[in-house]
This record gives sequence, C-alpha cells and structure tokens, in this order.
Amino acid sequence: MQKLLKAWSKLVGGNAANGVLQLAIFAIAAQALDLAVLGTLILIQAYVRVVDGLLNFQSVNVLTNLLAEAQNRGDDNRVRGLIKAGLLVDFGTAFAATIIAVLLLPIIAPWLGIDAGWLGLGAAYCVVISTRAFGAVEAGLRCFDRFGAIGLRPVTASITILIASLAAWIWGAGAETFLLIWFIGEATANIAFLAWALVSLRGDGLDGLRSADAREAIAAAPNFWPQMWQTNFTYGLRILSQEGDVLIVGAFLGEAAAALLRAAKNLAALVGQFGKPLHQAASVPVSRYVSAGEDRRAFRFALWTSLGVAGASLAVTAIMAVATPAVLTIAFGPEFQAAYWLVIGLLVAKTFYLTGAALPPIMIAFDIAKQFTTMIALGNLAFFAVLLAFIGPLGLMAAVLAHIAFETVWAVFGWSVTAREVGLRAAQSLT
Repeated sequence: MQKLLKAWSKLVGGNAANGVLQLAIFAIAAQALDLAVLGTLILIQAYVRVVDGLLNFQSVNVLTNLLAEAQNRGDDNRVRGLIKAGLLVDFGTAFAATIIAVLLLPIIAPWLGIDAGWLGLGAAYCVVISTRAFGAVEAGLRCFDRFGAIGLRPVTASITILIASLAAWIWGAGAETFLLIWFIGEATANIAFLAWALVSLRGDGLDGLRSADAREAIAAAPNFWPQMWQTNFTYGLRILSQEGDVLIVGAFLGEAAAALLRAAKNLAALVGQFGKPLHQAASVPVSRYVSAGEDRRAFRFALWTSLGVAGASLAVTAIMAVATPAVLTIAFGPEFQAAYWLVIGLLVAKTFYLTGAALPPIMIAFDIAKQFTTMIALGNLAFFAVLLAFIGPLGLMAAVLAHIAFETVWAVFGWSVTAREVGLRAAQSLT
C-alpha cells in the first residue's frame, strides 16, 4: 500500500499540475476569443478526441498486465517482445486514425456547425493523433516503477502551450493561431516523450527492441489480441460519453454552449485527476496479487483505494461549491457564470466515477474485460438516453444528468460483476 500511495502521489502531482495548466490555457483562450469562436475550437478539439479514442488503439492497459507477469517470471525476452508488439499496435492505429479523421471532417463539420473556412486548420489539427502512440512505453515505465516520468508528457505539453497562448493573447492573435499552438505544443511534447521514454527504458536494461520477437511474445499470450480489441473498443465507448456530449451540445445548442460546457468540464477535471493516477498506480500491484492467486486481496485493495479517492473528491466538491463563482468570473469572464451548476453537477458525477477508479486494472487482471465493455456500453446507453431526452427542456443541465447516469451504472455494475468473479474463483479453488 505504501508503494501504491507513493506512485499515486507522484501521478496525482503531475496530473493535478497538468489540470491547472489546462485550466489556465482555456482561461487565456476564453479571455482572448469571442465565446462562439472559442466554441468552434472546442468542437474541433472534441471531434479529434472522439476519433482518436475510437480508432487509435493504446496498448498500455493490456501490456501492463502482461509485462508484470513476464517480469515476475524473469522473462526479459518476452518483455522486449511485448514492448515491440505494443509499439507496432500504437503507431499503426495512430496513423490509420489520423487519415480517417482528416477524411471524415468535411462530412461531420456541417452537422457540428463548423464553418468551411475551418476545414484546413481542422485537418491539420487531426495530425496530432499520429503522435499519440505512447501506450507501450508508458506500460514499460509503469513496470519499472517510473511513475513520476509518466506525468512529464502532458505537463511539458501544457507548459509549452500555456506560454505560447499567453504570448498570442498579448499580441492579439486570432483563433487560428490558438488552434495551431494547441497542435504544435502537444505534437512536439508527444514526440519528445516517446524518444525520451525509449532512451530511459534502455537505461533500465530494456535494449534490443529491434531484434525482439513480437510474434513469439504475442503467441505466448493467447489473450493478447482479444484483450487488445476488447479494451480499446471499451475505451472508445468511454470517449463517446466523455467528449460526445460536447459535440451534441454544439450541434443542438450552438458553439457558445459547447464552450460553456468545456469550461465546466475543465474545472471538474481537476477532481477527475485523482482517478487515472489510481488506475495507473494500482494496475501493477493488482496484477501481481491476481497472478499470485490472492484474488480477495486484490479486490479489497482495488475497492478501498477507490473509495478513498472518492472521499477526497467529496471534500474538493464542497470547497468548489463556494469557490466556483469567483473562479469562473476571474479566470474566464462574467459570461461563464452560467456554467456554475454545470461545474457542481459534474463534480458530483466525478465522485461517482472515482468509486470505480480501480475497476479497469482489476477487471483486466481477472480477464473479465468483456464485462467491462458491457459496463461501459450500459453506461453509454444511460448517458445518451438522458442527454438526448433532456437537452431540449433542460439545455446544458442535460449533460450533467447524463454524466451522473453514466457513472452510477459504471460503479454499481462494475463492482457487482467483479465481486461475483471473486466468488466464482474462490469456489473453483475449493473444487
């Protein structure tokens, strides 16, 4: 547990810093640009994130489990082969997703209300997807306990973008400049992180990747491709609810409403930063408990750590209930006061999410990823049913209700099927 807390604290520190930086970046753009124009940039960004999530596979979750097992057995050749296999998956799907995003943009843009004049820059921004291919190296860094390094990439990107955005604001640059800054800053940081991570892993003894046998490593893990497809399909479904609401709000309520929703989501994301680090830090110990046959210990470990960060989320929500009006006015401008209840509602939804923050690693370790997919699919059904049913009468508040519906299904269904799996495993061990 002490090791988990140390890793989690490193990741939370990096993620929290990045969350504040992202908030500052959005605040500068909000101060510099008209609300509707800012909404156009937000819609382009959300479109790219949805395509990226649906089509750009990331091998990190599957590889973390397999690498932890290979490390426990001292099989260095298999570790190298798995990393190489993950790199091939990451880069192959990243380039494919980039091409599809560029081709689909002219078709999707009119529905979103994106003017034809933005298609060229929007297509350029789609290229950032090709640089998001760091799943394998992140899995390697996890297994070598280099958790502090994982947070370097987003923080580096955010600092670069923040400095450039501040300069653009001071010089009175237009929206086109801000979109280019977002693209160049993230793409540069992604490429630099990939190069640095590979060098760092070589320093940990992970050399000879070119000569590693990816096919043999995959063959030794019969569940490699089923888990890869399953987890990435599930992740894609999750992105639909995380970013799809911005697209639907933009299509139904306009670009300004999309900007208000993004402002609220950026504030609520500060609490959400507690979750992903727990997911990352818990993946290795959970996998090791399960590989050692300690299923109940793995379950208790995942459950109590999730409830702990959910408790922290409630405390932050109480503070934000008082601080949000001032934050919205000072950071974004008086027109963003309309987002107050969006922020509070989304913070509550984040608390529900955090009660299941450690579900992904334990469900992967138990090899019940299909149930995880069912959980996300049911959550999406609840999410889009609520959003589409209430966006007419309730406007933006429909997005809040949709997120609460999703996270409730996520937590209740996820823990129930995981507890049932622990019981089945215990019964099988007695027979």
